[in-house]
Parts: sequence; structure tokens; C-alpha cells
Amino acid sequence: MTAVRNKRRLLLGASLGVLLALAVLWGARLVVTGWVIGLLLQSAGASQASFQVTQASPWQVVLEDIGFQMRAQTFAAKRVAFARNHWWVPSLGKVRVEQARIPLTIDGSDTNPWSWAAYDNNQTPVEPWQVPLDELSVDGKLVVQAAALPAQELSVQVNARLTPQKIWEGRVQATSPGLAVAGELTYDMAKDTVDFRLPAVSLDLQDWQAFVRRLVVLPGGQWELAGKFAGSAEGRLAGKKLTSRGALHLREGRAAHPQGTVVAEGIEADLEFTDLAEVVTKPGALRIREVRTGQLALRDLEAELALAGTNKIAVSRVSFKALGGVVSVEPFSYFPDRRELETIVLVDGINVEEVMALTRDLPAKAVGRVDGRFPLRLDDSGVRLGTGWLQLKPGVHAEIQFNATGLLTGSAAPSSPSYAVLKKVESGLLKLKVSELRLDIRPPNAPAGRTARLHLAGAPVDPDVKAPVILDLNVNGPLEKLINLGLDSRLSFGSKP
Repeated sequence: MTAVRNKRRLLLGASLGVLLALAVLWGARLVVTGWVIGLLLQSAGASQASFQVTQASPWQVVLEDIGFQMRAQTFAAKRVAFARNHWWVPSLGKVRVEQARIPLTIDGSDTNPWSWAAYDNNQTPVEPWQVPLDELSVDGKLVVQAAALPAQELSVQVNARLTPQKIWEGRVQATSPGLAVAGELTYDMAKDTVDFRLPAVSLDLQDWQAFVRRLVVLPGGQWELAGKFAGSAEGRLAGKKLTSRGALHLREGRAAHPQGTVVAEGIEADLEFTDLAEVVTKPGALRIREVRTGQLALRDLEAELALAGTNKIAVSRVSFKALGGVVSVEPFSYFPDRRELETIVLVDGINVEEVMALTRDLPAKAVGRVDGRFPLRLDDSGVRLGTGWLQLKPGVHAEIQFNATGLLTGSAAPSSPSYAVLKKVESGLLKLKVSELRLDIRPPNAPAGRTARLHLAGAPVDPDVKAPVILDLNVNGPLEKLINLGLDSRLSFGSKP
């Protein structure tokens, strides 16, 4: 009997010990839970973690006032709750994050916590697809940052759940002044494929121009930008292969050089991307109501172009109104890294008077319309004209009034019968009615240093003066310096590395 009583005492003592241990563990559950979560954050690469465990049980854990650093970025949340229906299942269950603050640095990986490859620690980062969850919901702020710029905050909502077929389904919305994004995502764990869709993305460029200028280097400095973008995108990531497509539309666009040397108003664009990752599009449309540079205004510009990667723009058509006529260019490709452009310019019916208004100190006035064709090159050194021509439209006459003493009489004898008439023409007392006018730009057979040759033939407008005039004038020195387009050293054609 004594032995039986001793066994009962031992069993009762052991039971009490177990109950006591369980009671101690239950009482210390907040501390133990905090210790475990701290280890999980540390293994994920976090540092300086702080939080309070306000509830802890096998079915529910609640953390409040969470904060930690991932590299140089600080993450925070007001509340994180874990709810589990079955405590024996190795899953965090349903996770809800409230009032989160998530940083996103857009210019450089040195302070970007999402650049895992740049981490310098001995821990293996947690793969996002292996985190054991059933549902995830997040609301808070996405804090967009760039060096020397005030941060922009986006209100973000994320909702995701794991279906019985082991497929993650998620939706995300992000909004801020001037920006709205709505997206859907599915991840098939068995096939390891991600499908995403962004049915609606909108951006007010004026509100976000500082960040755009940080990401895209524009020629000549900090341009003033405005416009409303709208777009959509969809694609699939299967293993390491990404296929994606989308569309982008711009309305009410405006771009102005910091010194006002170039201003473009009424910019519209429509592009369809066949590969978003490689920046490849179908031929799309670009329209600009007016581009003004110095005294020159280009209006109703229409272009058809396609992006062939980040460093090639294939332009198949450009036309615009300028100088009273229509100007178009032959197809060309532009490579931004070379900071240069070459094309052939075709002009139809431009007004000679408006062309001459662009020149500096030209001793003549003229009216009439000309056609032409000439190569044009733009680069960091400015504008250069190639071998081409401008000539009076067939069947059209022009009128010219000179103000250049000696231009016509310099090689004529004062005793010649036409001397007096030529004197009046060159001094501006008589206008010429011109039937032939042709300007050859950089003629191939010209001697060194000669950049243009002007030929004209006509007679005084006054019908009582019978004196035909034929003039061949050579231009030596840089022809481009005669033209004032408002471009100067403040505006480079491309960005320097």
C-alpha cells in the first residue's frame, strides 16, 4: 500500500510540475513570442527592431508599434495581427498589417532595401513565396524617396489569399495626389508562374516631375514638365522569363527648357508596348501643337515612331508647319547615347520672308515661296546643314529688295548702260521681280570654305525700267551662324555621361 501511495504522490507531483511549467510558459508567452519574432526579423536581415507583443496565444498574436531597419531604410507599422484557425498547422495564418510605412528608394541600390543582391550579411534572405501564410492584408503608406527630394507618400492597400489550389491571388491599390495604380496578381506555386495585370495607371507629370527628372536625364538641365499619363500593363513571369505588354497615353503635355530656349506645348502621345521589360513598342503616334525655339515656331507636329530598346528610337514619319509652309523629314533612327541626330529635311512652300527673318544682318528683304531638300545634323555642337538646296517653286515669282551698296555694281563699269539701274536696285530704290532663285547648300563642286551659292534672275518690278538682273552670290564661312534658331551653349542636344 505504501508503494502505491508513493507512486500516486509522484504522479501528482509530476502533474503539478507540468501544470506549473505550463502556467509559467503561459505567463511568459508574450516574452517568448517577442523573442521568436525578433529572431525571425534578424534572420531576414533586419536590425534595430522594436515592437510590443500585446496578445499571444496559439491562435492569435498581435504586435503594436513595430519598427525596424533594413539596411538604411526604416520600416514601421502601427499594428500587425496573426490569426490562426489551427494552431498545429505550420502557418502564420491570416496576417493583417495596419498603418504600415514602407520606404521605396528609386535612384540607386546603395540605400534600397529591395536590392537583396547588395546585402552584406551571412543570412539568406527569406524567399517571399515561401513565407507560410493563408491571407495577407496591408494598409498604409508607401514612401517614395530619391536623393535631395522631399518624399512622396502613396496610400496603399494590398489584399492576397492562398486558394485551395495553391494559387495566390492578390490585389493592390496605390493612390496619391497625381498618381493612381490598380493591379491584380496571381502566383501558381506548382508551376512557379506569376501573372500580373495593371488595368489602370495614371500619373500627373507636373506633380511627379522631380522624380521623373531624377530617373531620366534630359538634355540641357532641369526641364519643366507637365502632362497627364494614362496606361495599362499585363504580363507573366515564368521562372526567369518575363513576357509583358502594355499601353501608354499622354495628354496635355508641356516641356520647357530651364532658360526658355525650347518650349513645347500641347504634347500628345500613344504607344503600345510589345515588351515592357526591353522597352519595345509598335509604331505609335506623337503630336505636338507647337514647339518654339528662339524666333522659330513649329506647329501641328505629327510623328510616327517606335521604341526599339532604351537606346534606339525609330522615326518613320515627321511633318509640321513652319515658316508659312510644310516641313517633313525622311525616316531616321535616333540613338540617345550618341547624342546626335541625322536626317533629310524636305520643305514645301515655305515663306522666304519668314526664313530671312531668322537670319542675322542680312542686307535684303524678300517675299515668295520655295521648296527644298537638305540633310540636317544635330549634336552637342549645334546645327549643321548638309549638301542640299532651296529653290523658288515652279511658276511662282518672288520679290527682293536689297540694301547692300556695291553688291551689284562692284564689278560693273560706271559707264555701262545698266549701271544706274543696278545702283538703284542694290540701294533698295528698286525692287526685283525674281523668276529664278536657287540656294545650293554646300555644293559638292565648291572650293574649300564655300558653304552656299545663291543664284537669282529677274528684273525691276517697275515696268518702265527695262534692265534684266542676274546675280550669283557665294557664301563663305559657317552658313549655320547666319541662322538664329535660339539654340546656344546652354542647350546640349544630348546628355553627357
